[in-house]
Amino acid sequence: MRAIYTIALTTLRELIREKLFIVIFFLAIGLLFISVALSNLSIWEFQRILADLSLSSMEFTALGIALFSGSYMIYKEIEKQTCLLLLSKPISRRQFILGKFCGLSLLLLLTLLALTVLMNIILLEPEYILNSFMIMLNIYLKVLVILALVFLLSVYIRPVISLLFGFSFYLYSHGINSVEFLIKKTNDDNLIAIHKVLETISPQFFRFNWKNYYFLKDAPDMNSFVIMTSYFILWIVFLMIFAVRGFNKRDIV
Repeated sequence: MRAIYTIALTTLRELIREKLFIVIFFLAIGLLFISVALSNLSIWEFQRILADLSLSSMEFTALGIALFSGSYMIYKEIEKQTCLLLLSKPISRRQFILGKFCGLSLLLLLTLLALTVLMNIILLEPEYILNSFMIMLNIYLKVLVILALVFLLSVYIRPVISLLFGFSFYLYSHGINSVEFLIKKTNDDNLIAIHKVLETISPQFFRFNWKNYYFLKDAPDMNSFVIMTSYFILWIVFLMIFAVRGFNKRDIV
């Protein structure tokens, strides 16, 4: 555990030095300007638009960091063989990849925490604070599922393909219902069968899409929150098990 913790902190420092937090800075400034621009609207319109925009911005910012950093991180370590320096020490491959995953996960958590705090400062609605952090956790876990997927893919394929596949996976998991409706319109049995398979092996993001003003006002009940948390954690663990297995078998030298 100590090795994973050390690698995670080192990874976090490296990512911060790569200035990924500039994304957060510009997003924060953008939200402040938007809040000023919307100040002439009624309070309900202001809160609804700002909440929807802020929550969507939070998710896409975290998703962007996960896709770009996650798809290149392990691949770069393998291609440049920089991981050999650490692996020559008493550190296993499992500890290495889990440490990298935890480090990037920490960056994503800090990113979402900063943006959630900023959103609450702008909204100035104390009753939304708890709900906003529940939604933040929902966004965080969804993004971690995508991060675990691109970690798994980057062990085997090039980062650009990992990135594109991860983004497509994210879109499909959010739009399963819409895709199903369109495919049924074609009356093509082969397409319907393929969709059924893809639906079975894809996380049901559309069932837990909480990033809007409705859920900020009225948070899901605790039972739904526990189901959502458990569901996404199972997906993360499942994908990371295969990522670790793949990295253990990968010929690095």
